[in-house]
Amino acid sequence: MQKDLTKGPVLSSIIKLAIPIIGSSFMQFAYNFTDMLWVGKLGSNAVAAVGTSGFFLHLGWAFASIILVGNNIAVSQAIGSKQENKAQNTAINALLGVLLLTMLYVGLIQIGHVHFIDFFELNNTETETMAHNYLRMASLGLFFIFTTRLFTGISNARGDSKKPFQITLIGVIINIVLDPILIFVLDFGVLGAAIATLVAQLFSAVLFLMQRSYIFLGARKKWDLSFYQMLNLAKLGLPPSVQYMIFSVIAIVMAKIVAGFGSDAIAAQKIGLQIEAMTFMTIGGLNGAIMSFTGQNYGARDYKRVNSGYKSGLLIAIGFGLIMTALFQLFAEEMVRWFVQDDATVRIGASYLRIVGWSQVFMCVEMIGSGVINGIGKTRYPATINIVMTVVRVPVAIWLSQSHRLGVDGIWYAIFISTFLRGILVTSTYYYLNNTWLKR
Repeated sequence: MQKDLTKGPVLSSIIKLAIPIIGSSFMQFAYNFTDMLWVGKLGSNAVAAVGTSGFFLHLGWAFASIILVGNNIAVSQAIGSKQENKAQNTAINALLGVLLLTMLYVGLIQIGHVHFIDFFELNNTETETMAHNYLRMASLGLFFIFTTRLFTGISNARGDSKKPFQITLIGVIINIVLDPILIFVLDFGVLGAAIATLVAQLFSAVLFLMQRSYIFLGARKKWDLSFYQMLNLAKLGLPPSVQYMIFSVIAIVMAKIVAGFGSDAIAAQKIGLQIEAMTFMTIGGLNGAIMSFTGQNYGARDYKRVNSGYKSGLLIAIGFGLIMTALFQLFAEEMVRWFVQDDATVRIGASYLRIVGWSQVFMCVEMIGSGVINGIGKTRYPATINIVMTVVRVPVAIWLSQSHRLGVDGIWYAIFISTFLRGILVTSTYYYLNNTWLKR
């Protein structure tokens, strides 16, 4: 199935595309959420181990997004300009590029995992051992995760967001079934969570390849494998990818600052991030829909429709952001207790949610603006803003978290300040571009 996003009512077109993408995002979220629910029963040390490893897995995604983001933009614009062969050749070169990048990164983890985990100076042998085991096993699943994300991006760019949702749902069900069996019945502990996710993602990747490889990649005899085209995709995706990589590195540095406050703080941050992902995943789905919608309409040179799409997305984003802010303020402790019952962890995690909760609207607004700007191919603008604002977090967090100031809460305030500024600056950039590139 493929949908032309250059025709029909703007709002309904975006919503129809966004809902399955949001559903798929929540299915991806469900992998981590399910793992954390079960791992949380092993105690705060286990949560800290998975959380510590997770930063490096996310860095791998940022690395692969050099190709993933460029592919999504290029395919949507090719579809919008009715160039099917170009879309298919873009996809096959993107797949090869992603696999090569993943091979490089997984090899790096397998060789250097000890140094990665030691960076945090956890000073807890049990936590460190669990983190090493989890990271090595989970990294092997990146091959399947990135293949699934590539095919998901291609499908969304073509206007079909239902198939990724269906395939991801199957993977989540497999993960939900395997988690308790591998973690507790077979007594693999946190390693069992990594294996469960690996197997589930393997099934998802195989299903995508079986059902969509010919449609997305075309006939093998027509493949035009080109290192030059991979470089073009990397050039298109590099600005947002650098943004994601720097964001991941800064997240690791911020986690090290948090580690100075003990294992409870590390676990609380991981849980807080997991809960906040409800906002990120939902608006991330809308971001994906907006980018595909913008890409097709920009490719068709319908600039007024691009602007209408932005306004519609912004309205949804503000409303949802306000709802999440209210939930974080009212039910912070209850949400943290989904995962752990330790009072110290709950107290720190609830404080995280309340402080960062005030930034949810600005996060949503920023992601809509970034989706539109990336969709027209001007990826360097939101990337530059997000890089600068993310780097700012470190000195602000160090200053505010000093014992005579705000302590660990100062780290959460640093996140709030940077997210607030990102929302304001990306919105201003969109209106600047609207008056120059889009206003015709």
